[in-house]
Amino acid sequence: MQSGPSEPGGPVTQRTQSLAASDTRGKHRIQAELKRLEQEARFLEDELEHLEKTDKSSATCNE
Repeated sequence: MQSGPSEPGGPVTQRTQSLAASDTRGKHRIQAELKRLEQEARFLEDELEHLEKTDKSSATCNE
């Protein structure tokens, strides 16, 4: 008896499950990278706000 695409556990089913698992891992990696970029953007925005509130440098620093 040959294993066809309609039989459970056949090569097509295994390949589909493998692709679904790698797709989930890929989605998780993308979400993790997006979260990291959002955190970095927030950090940079906070840094810019801090710099805008800082007094201008003294005449000595400008020289």
